[in-house]
Amino acid sequence: MTKYQKWYWLVALVAAWLFDFLFWQKPAGISFTIWVLVMVAAGYILTAIEKKKPHGLSILLTVVIMGFALVMALRSEPFTRAVSVLLTFGGMILLTATFLNGYWPWYRLRDYFLEMLKVIGGGFSGAVLLNSRSKTPPPVDATGKPSALRRSLPVIRGVLIALPIVAVLGVLLASADPIFGDWIKKVFDLEKIPEYLFRLFYILIIAAFLVGVYLRAIHPSVDVEKPSPDAPAIKPFLGWTETGIILGAVDLLFLVFVFIQVRYLFGGQANITETGYTYAEYARRGFGELVAVAILSLGLYVVLSSITRMISRAAKVGFSVLSVLLMANVMVILASSLQRILLYEDAYGFSKLRTYTNIGIYWLAALIVVVALLELMKKRGRFGLALMITLVGFGATLALVNVDGFIVNRNVERARAGEELDVAYLNTLSSDAVPSLIRFYKDETLSADVARQVGAALACRIKVTNDPAQLPWQGYNFSEARAYRLLQENAASWGEYRLKEAYPGWVVEFNGEQIPCEDFSLSEMD
Repeated sequence: MTKYQKWYWLVALVAAWLFDFLFWQKPAGISFTIWVLVMVAAGYILTAIEKKKPHGLSILLTVVIMGFALVMALRSEPFTRAVSVLLTFGGMILLTATFLNGYWPWYRLRDYFLEMLKVIGGGFSGAVLLNSRSKTPPPVDATGKPSALRRSLPVIRGVLIALPIVAVLGVLLASADPIFGDWIKKVFDLEKIPEYLFRLFYILIIAAFLVGVYLRAIHPSVDVEKPSPDAPAIKPFLGWTETGIILGAVDLLFLVFVFIQVRYLFGGQANITETGYTYAEYARRGFGELVAVAILSLGLYVVLSSITRMISRAAKVGFSVLSVLLMANVMVILASSLQRILLYEDAYGFSKLRTYTNIGIYWLAALIVVVALLELMKKRGRFGLALMITLVGFGATLALVNVDGFIVNRNVERARAGEELDVAYLNTLSSDAVPSLIRFYKDETLSADVARQVGAALACRIKVTNDPAQLPWQGYNFSEARAYRLLQENAASWGEYRLKEAYPGWVVEFNGEQIPCEDFSLSEMD
């Protein structure tokens, strides 16, 4: 397959060792960005060595991947970081699948899943098949003998196999003989041997997997033709009559729901009062269920459009009419969900989960509009690309908006308008919230009472924000470093607040209450 096997193994081993160096017992931060950059750069270097050229769309995809990889160094809000990591790895898998041909914009939804599975499978099998699929003779030197590197490979393999065997037997012998054990302890740290063996094991596993991934990207197993997004993913088997009944029944259900929404939720408080509910009781519930209904409806459309036989013109027109009506109803349902979220936030303030849902609704609505347009244009196969762009847009919005800073801005503005400010919840936010908290604390137009509440939250931050200089550089995060610097620069401003150590952490005394100074946590998302 390739005459540069040694380069694949060298690059993969360096990347695998770097993974251990950057992440073993260290927090993830700028280390993730560095590791992704090295892996991607290594792929381009191997491509240049092989005298091949990546597709222009692969370069665009690389820019997107590095943008999401950078989020780990810029943000500290957990969900934003998690979404960015998933999109980074998803992008890298897609880059591997289409590195030379750039076919990813033409993939159907099924193609995205299948190609990603092929890449993962190639990662596990590629290193094993590397030698067996090679069609080039082993490298030789000027005398016609195998090269020095080729001759050294059996030695390297023997050493790698012998190391764990000798280590295990050495531990047993050290336990059997105390004098031998004392001698071994002087030379080696026995307590660290299991750890070193485990780390060596996963480094080799990661290296082998990366060899397969690089081979899959630069030497695809077969020449793949450019996919046709309009080609059916599977052979349709369901008749138009059955599909028409299903879509018609769902549309009828949604029309009844939409009628009630227009009459009551969008019709004002007077109409709801007649039913025995208050406006708050009626509106501030169910937004999660409505979002789920919208997603399930979208899935229903995708499934029916794939399995329905539409031979006659009447069937094609009927499917489009019922599908567009379904999307229109779903848009009203999303509007209802958004209205409920806004009312909920107006009553109780902004939280992480409500903010995620708020952002997600707009992207979901955009996807539904695009799906309706694709149906009218008879371009249903482009749904996979539309979904991918929606996911990327959602992740990018989370990173750009700064979720925790957004929550601080909205909740403090509510407090400015006379609503209650939940200081304890502010303490659960990540370091991304600190710049906004300090800005409000220094805002002279903010009432003294609200400013003191913000000050209490900032006083807590002194105890839960670590000095980045005391942490491994691999975990460096710009948001945390900036937060620590701002807190230290303004520490004297909130010296009036009393902080007490209380299990399991610190509390700040404010208005006769003890408010916990909790650090942010994934459990604080509701």
